[in-house]
Amino acid sequence: MIRSLFAKLLLSHVAIILVSMLTLGLLMSYLVRDHVIENKRRDLLAKGKAAVDMLTPTLAKGQKPPDRWIDRMGDMAGGDIWLMDKNGKVLAGQPPKGWRGKRLGNLSELWDKADWLDLDSNGSQKILKPWRNGDPAIVAALPLPPRESDPPAALFLYSPLKGVTRTTQALGNLLLYSLAASAFAAMIVGLLTARNLTRPLRDISQAAAAFAAGNYASRTTATRSDEIGELGRTFNTMAAELAQLEQKRREFLSDVSHEIKTPVASIQALAETMLDGLVTTEKQRERYLTGIVAESNRIGRLVGDLLDLSQLEAGEIPLAAQHIRLTEFITEHTSALIPFLELKELTVETNIPDTLPPVLADPDRLDQVLTNLLTNAIRHAVPGSAISLSARTFQQQVAIDISNTGQGIEPEHLPYIWQRFYRVDKSRSRGDGGTGLGLAITHKLVIAMGGTVGATSTPGQTTTFTLPVKSD
Repeated sequence: MIRSLFAKLLLSHVAIILVSMLTLGLLMSYLVRDHVIENKRRDLLAKGKAAVDMLTPTLAKGQKPPDRWIDRMGDMAGGDIWLMDKNGKVLAGQPPKGWRGKRLGNLSELWDKADWLDLDSNGSQKILKPWRNGDPAIVAALPLPPRESDPPAALFLYSPLKGVTRTTQALGNLLLYSLAASAFAAMIVGLLTARNLTRPLRDISQAAAAFAAGNYASRTTATRSDEIGELGRTFNTMAAELAQLEQKRREFLSDVSHEIKTPVASIQALAETMLDGLVTTEKQRERYLTGIVAESNRIGRLVGDLLDLSQLEAGEIPLAAQHIRLTEFITEHTSALIPFLELKELTVETNIPDTLPPVLADPDRLDQVLTNLLTNAIRHAVPGSAISLSARTFQQQVAIDISNTGQGIEPEHLPYIWQRFYRVDKSRSRGDGGTGLGLAITHKLVIAMGGTVGATSTPGQTTTFTLPVKSD
């Protein structure tokens, strides 16, 4: 069983060409043979009619045509001519050797059946194609003018078709040579075609095998402008996306390990210090225990954020939309952040019109989104500055804007701030308490609630997060 695509393409290509050439050759051989025989028949009938016209005056006088006339007419017709009546009596000329006994048998019986000769009033003819010693021949019979005292008679013309046989044989030989040449040409063309088709497929297969083995930089060069090239480009796109996902996975594991390692190391150091008996006063003990609790809370927040993010990506976060009036909701929300504002001597400037329509959102998740955005604004704001929180109607929605004054975000970083653990400043640590997942969770929550969230920034000045929320 042939399994190689290359062999299948090559053999199918050769087989199609050979079958086509053989069919065409046989058809041509048949058509040529039939055409030659038909032309020969028409020529024989035409010459036979001419001979009948020439012999009619002599036969009308009751005279027998001289054999030399018949022989000369046969030479002109390219065959044998003779006159024979219904009873099989040869009136003039001479039939070809072996004709009477081997081919026609009882002429009277054949004449009565009219299977081979029809001498009706219209003078129609029947053509026989007897075979003698393997060579074809044409026999034409044309009726002679009837005489009262004699039985009906006809003029017979016999012409061998040896030329047709030679032509057919020559055509057969030519067909064999053509088949041999076609087979060779088909193998060459099939070889080139199969190689042209299978080489890029092999390249794609090798690139895929290398990619599956862990070489995430593996790409195929089969990117030509056809269906196979489209497959190659699709593979390269898929490979690039998978490589990017793998890189993100590794970065995520590295970031999670780093984020957990730091508080775990702090907890371990504080606990070992206490176990070694280096904490001698109640005040030191309280400070160390407070540090352990703080680092434990940090790990808890990280685990909680990871769990939320995992559920969001799996679509498993339940949402219960309710009508919310933003004026009271935001006022209550900002009040809970006063301790964090006071630590950096920040103020909040709110601009929430009372005329705003209620919004439709999950209150718990909206609270989580606002907490993440405000916490992020507080974390990156310049001490002593003001955080602006405003709301406005926007395309049948209510847009909430949260702005702070600080270092800002460079334009090339803006598209990536929603990724997990992404840091604009790579040298910056998480010592300020952030888990690096707040904006990623915010982005996923807003999408889950059917909204969008965007950010604009002027480096060194202000950064604004805009949150459109569905209005009632």
